[in-house]
Amino acid sequence: MDGYMTWKDKVAEAVVFVAVAMSLSVLLMNAGDMPMGTQEEAWQWMYGCWAVVLALFFICMLTRKGRSLLYHHVADAASLALMLYGIIEAVWGLCQLWGWLPSNHARFAVTGSFANPGPYSGFLAVVFPLAYSEYTSLTYQHIRKPVALVAMVSIVLVLPAGMSRTAWIAALVATGYVYYLWNEWRIDEYYPRHGKLLRWAIVMGAALVLAGAGAGLYHLKKDSADGRLLMWKVAVTALREHPLAGNGWNGVSAVYGQAQEDYFAKGDYTETEARVADAPEYVFNEYLQVALAWGIPVLVGACLIVGWSLNRLNWTLNYGLCGALLAFLIFASASYPLQYPAMVAVLALLVLSGLSVAVLWLNVGYAVSCMLVVCGCSVSWMKYGDKKYAAELYRSWGQCQVLYNAGLYERAAEAYGNLYEKPYAAYRDMDWNPRFLFEYARSLHKTGQWDESTAVLLEASKVSGDPMILNLIGKNESAMYRFDSAERYYRRAANRVPSRIYPYYLMVKLFSYPDNYQPDKLREAARVVLTKEPKVPSTAVRQMKEETRKILEEKQIEL
Repeated sequence: MDGYMTWKDKVAEAVVFVAVAMSLSVLLMNAGDMPMGTQEEAWQWMYGCWAVVLALFFICMLTRKGRSLLYHHVADAASLALMLYGIIEAVWGLCQLWGWLPSNHARFAVTGSFANPGPYSGFLAVVFPLAYSEYTSLTYQHIRKPVALVAMVSIVLVLPAGMSRTAWIAALVATGYVYYLWNEWRIDEYYPRHGKLLRWAIVMGAALVLAGAGAGLYHLKKDSADGRLLMWKVAVTALREHPLAGNGWNGVSAVYGQAQEDYFAKGDYTETEARVADAPEYVFNEYLQVALAWGIPVLVGACLIVGWSLNRLNWTLNYGLCGALLAFLIFASASYPLQYPAMVAVLALLVLSGLSVAVLWLNVGYAVSCMLVVCGCSVSWMKYGDKKYAAELYRSWGQCQVLYNAGLYERAAEAYGNLYEKPYAAYRDMDWNPRFLFEYARSLHKTGQWDESTAVLLEASKVSGDPMILNLIGKNESAMYRFDSAERYYRRAANRVPSRIYPYYLMVKLFSYPDNYQPDKLREAARVVLTKEPKVPSTAVRQMKEETRKILEEKQIEL
């Protein structure tokens, strides 16, 4: 009988591991035939997997044996699955570094299965403290110990190549925290009289080390760090508009862009801020991102849930998962992990591991866990349907891009238009990708449909803060001889990202038109074009400068 029960337990443990591994399978998803930079298919897969996993989780919660199964096996299965995926990603990155596999980004050699080295490094940083904890706490007879050793070594080899300072800090701090948790008893045993003082000394020493490391890492990529500081500063000002209700997940970029435009329009900024400003899709701080998207109350609620899971993991001595969750939270403070379905799945699994140790007894923790699991399962099913429909539309968008890239703008405008109207029959709340809207609007612009182009661009401005949207609206207005309106949009684009030369170049052309000739404004705009140094020198910038000089010569204007 004992052997039979042992066999049943092993089967149950294997089933739990398969379900947990499936919840992270989105890590290995490829974009397939989706347009570059889109992840709708990966989001669809992630939501589908999590709908199934959470449904199984809820079924287990209904019986005593099921709750015991979750309590004893989910955390262990999550630890093993995360380490195995960590090994796969680390080896993938090493193969890219050695040139055996292609990178997923033209500018970076190491990305793993991700499209960017930032979230890739963040994932490795999450796995490292977990692997360290598993290696130091288990005996060699346990399967997870050699897996942990391989994970640690492979991550150490590839993580520096990702050049993500935030990931380095997250891995270092979380691993130090795990080390402290496993060795805290030594302080009480060997230093009973001075234990409290020693703890404070450790905290102060760690703070000094982190401060020194932070200063060094700041100067390693100073402009990047200054850019993030500016983003956080502007994001806080944007948060004042709708602090409770938020602006929607897809509306954050647009709200941020408007806030940055208002900030630079006031003129109270430094040269450094003007130089490092850009048009980011995210604010590089997921706490601010969530607050801007859904409001401060949702942010507080989410932090309480994650904090409670962190507490449950710590209480049950799951220090590895505790360190992994801490690393994720640190990484999220200066990066954008929630923009990638793989990292969302990792966070969900870490939180679920915390919930799994709170369901054994029928108490408040069980009730809260039930509510969260049911809500999560329902949302996952709904989002799966939404993303499935969106993924189908995005595949059709890829076909439109063939016409667009070939310069067949009339046919492209028709194809984009047919696709643009299609969602409203079945999914009126869909927010189109801003790049799709810009391509559609530019096709309309090229075919002389300027008012229609502007209407689409105004829709794009609700989901993007890119100043190119304002520039193209200005060109539409200029084409229809609405010169004052065109100037207003060009100046808005110039204020939104002061380091860019293109809006001033457009103003040079605008003020040189015979119907709108304004020599003083022409001279002012030309001076900016010819004297401003671009962030990245390019052929396009040189051509704009040369054409500006020709216009000045033709108009016989001297700077």
